[in-house]
Amino acid sequence: MMYRNFAIATLLAAPLIVMATQSFLPKPEQPAPSTIQPDVPPPPVPVPVAPPPSVPGAPSADTSASFGQPMAGAGQPAMTPGAGLPDTSAPPITGGMPDGFSPQSAPVGSPNSER
Repeated sequence: MMYRNFAIATLLAAPLIVMATQSFLPKPEQPAPSTIQPDVPPPPVPVPVAPPPSVPGAPSADTSASFGQPMAGAGQPAMTPGAGLPDTSAPPITGGMPDGFSPQSAPVGSPNSER
């Protein structure tokens, strides 16, 4: 019940606190409409663009590329088994549990015990 009352009080008091704070803070000066000049941006400065550095193994960026055409290998899965990727799966555990961790070695009455 206290949470509900606190939530209602917060929802009612928050806008009042904001309005009171805004009324006490100084407002920025607005220049007179007659002195406002339209902003005229300076002409754009041409920026020389250097060709990107070539990366070994990256396709070359020739200007005769046909834009809008699918790339070679489009639609193929990105990672497929046996595609030269290393096998990271762990082998199955064939041996038993190490000594000291078997249910038979757990104390009687413990949750790990099967007795």
